[in-house]
Amino acid sequence: MAVPVHLQGGAHGLTRDISASGIYFETDLEPIRESPLDFTVEFQNGGIGGLSLRCRGQVLRVDRLGSRIGVAARIIESRLEAGRARPVPVRIEISDGFADSF
Repeated sequence: MAVPVHLQGGAHGLTRDISASGIYFETDLEPIRESPLDFTVEFQNGGIGGLSLRCRGQVLRVDRLGSRIGVAARIIESRLEAGRARPVPVRIEISDGFADSF
């Protein structure tokens, strides 16, 4: 399942695998093995919001994947929250009300 991951400090990535106890994702950030890791996984629901899984974990493995970095981490604690609502474009037509009177 490829879903967005937001890391503490502003880095981003995409999951390649996630379970209740662990995650593997690709990113540009290279964390230190065995270091703590705070991150959020964003599950979207058709552009109208979704769920955020806020996690605290520990880096288990770091893989070099060309220009990307693969990170395997253990999830130590997590909590599920309502995600951020995404703006939905709306078309608005403005009329002065007099266009048809002439």
